[in-house]
Amino acid sequence: MNSTMNNSLLLTSTCSLKLRVYTSDYLFFKFLTGIYLRLLIGPGVLLNTLCLFVLSRSKLLKKSTTVTFLRFLAIFDILAITLKYIRAELNYQSIEKKKNIILITPVFCKILYVCMNACISITMWTIVLMSLDKAVAVSYPLKAGIWITQKRAFYICCFTSLILLFANLNFITLSNVLSANNNQGYCGLMEHSLIIDILTASILPIALITVINIVIVVNLYRVSHAPFDSYTNEDKIDRQHLSIHITRKIFSSGRDRSQSPQNSSVITDTSQAIKRRTNAQVTRMLLAVTLSLIIFNIPNIIIFLLTRINNPRQLLHGRSCIEVSDNDIKSYKISFYSTVVQDILSDLPHIINFFLYYLAGKKFRNIFLHEVNHCFIKCHLIKRKKQSRLIQNSNPELSNQTGFNSTQRRLLSGNTSLKSQKTTNVSFNTLTNKLTLNDEKS
Repeated sequence: MNSTMNNSLLLTSTCSLKLRVYTSDYLFFKFLTGIYLRLLIGPGVLLNTLCLFVLSRSKLLKKSTTVTFLRFLAIFDILAITLKYIRAELNYQSIEKKKNIILITPVFCKILYVCMNACISITMWTIVLMSLDKAVAVSYPLKAGIWITQKRAFYICCFTSLILLFANLNFITLSNVLSANNNQGYCGLMEHSLIIDILTASILPIALITVINIVIVVNLYRVSHAPFDSYTNEDKIDRQHLSIHITRKIFSSGRDRSQSPQNSSVITDTSQAIKRRTNAQVTRMLLAVTLSLIIFNIPNIIIFLLTRINNPRQLLHGRSCIEVSDNDIKSYKISFYSTVVQDILSDLPHIINFFLYYLAGKKFRNIFLHEVNHCFIKCHLIKRKKQSRLIQNSNPELSNQTGFNSTQRRLLSGNTSLKSQKTTNVSFNTLTNKLTLNDEKS
C-alpha cells in the first residue's frame, strides 16, 4: 500500500504537462501563430493599395458597378488585416514578451473587437453584393444598367456597412481584458456569439455567395449555348438603344452632324465590343475572388462547427498531468494545429485579390504594367521608346489605338477607311459635276 502511494507521488512530482505538450511541432505552430500576421500585413496593405490605385483608373469600365464594389472591398481588406495585426501584436507582446502594454484596456479592446469584426463582415457581404449585382447583370442585361447604377451601388455598400457595424456592437459585451496563464493581460473574448458569427462572417454569406455564383455560371452557360437567332435579336435591340443614345448625344452637342449611318454603325460595334470584353473580364475577376473565398473558408467553417460541437482544447484545463492521457494531448494538438491553419486561411483572402485581378483581368494587367512603366520612366530608371514617339508624331490617330486590342483596331481602321471612302466619293462626284457642266457649255 505504501509502495503504491509512493509511486503515485513520484509520478506526480516527475510528470510535467508542459513537457508532454510542448513538443517541436507544437512549438513551431505556436511560433507561427505569433508571426504569420507580421508576414501578411505588409503585402496586404501594399497589394490592396495597388488595387485601389489601378481601380481608380476609369479605363476598366467607367460605369461599372462591379469596380465600385471592388474598390470598397480593397478598402475594408486593408482595415481588416490591419486591425487583426494590431490585436495579435499587442497580445503577443503582452503574453510572450511579458511587457506592460498601455493600450490594453477594456475600452480599447471593446472598440478593437467591434471594428475588426465589422470590417471582416463588410468584406464578406461586399462580395455577396458584388455577386448579386453580376447575377442581375447576367440575367437581365438590358435592365441592369437602369436598376443598378454606380451611385446606388455606393449607397448600398454604405447602408450595408452601417447595418453590419450595428450587428457587431454585441462584441462590446463579449470582449474584455483577460488574464493569461502567466497573469499577463490580453484582449480576448469572454464567450463566443455563434449566431452573429454565422449571420455576418461565416456560414450565411458563404452560402449566399455559392448559390449566387452558381446562378451566374448557369446563366452564362445558357447564354453561350443559346440559339443564334435569339442572340441576334437581343443584339439588335441593344444596338438600337445604343444607336439612339449616340444620335441624341450628337445632335444635342451640335457636333459631328455629318456622320453617316455606316460610320455610326461602326462606332456602335466598337463600343459594343469594348463593353462586352470588359464585362467579361470583370466577371472573370469576380468569379476568381468568390471562388478563392469559398475555397479558403470551407476549412474555416468546418473547423468552426466542429469546435463548437466538441472543443478538445478544453481537455487540459483544470486537470493534473496524470489525469491527462496521451489521446487527450493528441486531440488537443490536432485542434490547435487546425485552428492555426484556419486563421491563416481566413486571412489570405485579404491578401491575394491583387494576384487574382492580375491573372483574370487583362485590362487590369495592362493598366498596372502601363503605370509601372510610366513610373520607371518618370524616375529615369528606364528610357522611353523612340519608336512609340515617332509613331505618335507621324500618325496621331494610330497612337490613340495603343489601348485597344486587335479586334478594336480592326473596327477603328474600318471607321477610318469609311471616312476616306466618303472623301473619295465626294471628290469624284464633284469632278463628275464639273465635267458635265463643261460639256453643256461647249
